[in-house]
Amino acid sequence: MTFASLAFPAIVAALCLAVSGAIASRDPWFREHLQRHGHRFEAIDGLRGFLAVGVLCAHVMTTRGFYATGSWSTTSRVHVAMGESAVTLFFMVTAFLFWRHVVRSGDAFDTRAFFASRIRRLVPMYAASVAFSLFVIAALSGFALRVDGFTLLHQLREWVSFGFITTGELNGVKEAHIVNAVYWTLAFEWAFYLALPLLALFARGWAFALLVAAGLFFGTQAPVTYAFLGGILAAEACERGWLDAHLSRAWMAPVPIAAIGLALTFETAYHPVSVALLFVAFIFFAAGNTLGGLLTTRAAKLLGAVSYSFYLTHCIVIFVAYRLVEGAIGVTSLSPARHWMVAALAATAATALSAITYRRIEYPFIASRAARGAAAFEPAHAAPAARLP
Repeated sequence: MTFASLAFPAIVAALCLAVSGAIASRDPWFREHLQRHGHRFEAIDGLRGFLAVGVLCAHVMTTRGFYATGSWSTTSRVHVAMGESAVTLFFMVTAFLFWRHVVRSGDAFDTRAFFASRIRRLVPMYAASVAFSLFVIAALSGFALRVDGFTLLHQLREWVSFGFITTGELNGVKEAHIVNAVYWTLAFEWAFYLALPLLALFARGWAFALLVAAGLFFGTQAPVTYAFLGGILAAEACERGWLDAHLSRAWMAPVPIAAIGLALTFETAYHPVSVALLFVAFIFFAAGNTLGGLLTTRAAKLLGAVSYSFYLTHCIVIFVAYRLVEGAIGVTSLSPARHWMVAALAATAATALSAITYRRIEYPFIASRAARGAAAFEPAHAAPAARLP
């Protein structure tokens, strides 16, 4: 791990915060929106934006690897760990927020309302991002049909599967899958949502111990299970009043920061020890630690609010930005500093675009009369996780 490997992402995050802060201050709609939508777990709301930027930085490096080697990957272990750590914490957020609803609802858990709220929350922006992706792919193919109609329809099913089918070549464009290669993470989100009514049956008494044991076992086969289990355990600790108020103190902020820093030293964030370290950090955020107020600034709140849009659009913006650079001077000719300069421009553009899509596409469905009927399932500024392939 070098200084530059963390310094450049920090600069990108600062620029994203600057853009979101300017929007939050100057746009009357967002200014009123952030004031109206308060939330008990504001630290978690603010955390989402930083996690989204962490995933973006990892994808910036995999994009660089694509132009250097033809493979959408990177040899930078710290950036891989950065993306995977963000993913792990994102999934903990999801499990934490919805398991709280399970615990509080008890036998009154409304499965129909729950799934209705998830569809309204996730589908509109997903559909919009697929449309954006397909437009870029159409442009790459010269807006011409390069395969027969049956093949095209067969390939398109991958793009509308909510990540359950991995995307690949489309209309003769071999690199189509990297235009927006994050959809398959939504399959993990939906798998958790689909399992939640069943898991709710094990929410009380000794049955919960069986649930934890099952989570530990399945985690040995699919390590991402540990992330969801961590969120569930954090929710239980929160609801039972086990989280000490001292964890939220500003002087305790170095502890979660150190825990995340140590997690970045592992070859993969899915190592059990790494997940445990991230769980320690998450406990502090669940207890209300705002890292000295950073996570509750208007800039962090806005970036967290638009994090789902950011997740679904940042790869598209990165792809377009580097495609333009490749056509002009070649990506491999960029020095590390200039490479991150392009990344910073793409990140700020993605932040601005996400603010627009959140307001115009996401929020109308969140605020609809039907959605308000299922408001019990809609945490403030909720957004599903991003995942680094």
